[in-house]
Amino acid sequence: MARAAFFSAVFSVVVVTIVGCDTGMPASLPAGTNLSAPDGIDPQNPNIERSTKIVDFTKVRSIRLELPVGRVSVTQSDGQTTATLRVAEIITREGFNVEQLTDLLNQTRVTAERAFVDDERLDVEATIAPELSDEDVLFDVRLVVPTGANLEVLVGNGPVEVVDLTGSVEIRTDNGAVDVKNVQGDVTAKTTQRAISIQDVAGDVSADTTEADIDLRLDPGLDGRISASTTTGQIRLMVPKTTAARVMLLSESGVVTANLNGFAVTDISTSAGFLEGVLNGGGGAIELKSLTGEISFLGM
Repeated sequence: MARAAFFSAVFSVVVVTIVGCDTGMPASLPAGTNLSAPDGIDPQNPNIERSTKIVDFTKVRSIRLELPVGRVSVTQSDGQTTATLRVAEIITREGFNVEQLTDLLNQTRVTAERAFVDDERLDVEATIAPELSDEDVLFDVRLVVPTGANLEVLVGNGPVEVVDLTGSVEIRTDNGAVDVKNVQGDVTAKTTQRAISIQDVAGDVSADTTEADIDLRLDPGLDGRISASTTTGQIRLMVPKTTAARVMLLSESGVVTANLNGFAVTDISTSAGFLEGVLNGGGGAIELKSLTGEISFLGM
């Protein structure tokens, strides 16, 4: 172990082969789902229907968005008084004629309504025709809100994007990439087998995936908390050189690289695949863990 009162160095310990991973959506949305096309059932693709809803957002403090399979995008656009919900519904199961597809699409929809238990919560959820299973329908959902609100997104399978939002964000999906940018609030993101990218967040951050990479560019602020974990993927974190936190980097059989130039570092400890220390006197906490992937830490 090595210790120093003030320390600036680059660490590199234990080499490992990184396993690659595919970060695309497992069930790709067809090109015909273009949300800029007119509303209604697509005459060229009768298995696709698009719709646009204007949603009253008065006094909404939280949003809960739940889908079985599909893609979700949420963003904030100040200056409006209502929210806009744009949806494409795609029946992927084959064997239906046009009349049957029309009937199934008429029974399949995404609604946005106030929660029965909380009038200040907007629930966005899917209803699927009884003849179809969750795997028979893909949804492409774009929600634009006029003001900040806390957001919870639950997707059974598919990618999630959140951009320019004021409020806390919680994302839980399987087999879907997660992309978060410019959020004023805490962020929690959990997925499997797909990458997570979180940038420019003012709040605590927790990111967890398996067999995929995690990319973070954050400014945790005073007493901020950052945690990230994966199995065979890489974790890359960039924070300002003014960040004050206790840092712990652990890769059980991988590479740990930390460029600490510009930080005042105390209580430094290193070993194979491990680094721990206090940056700029501490206050917050940073914890990055990977089983076999590389972990890199860099000041900016």
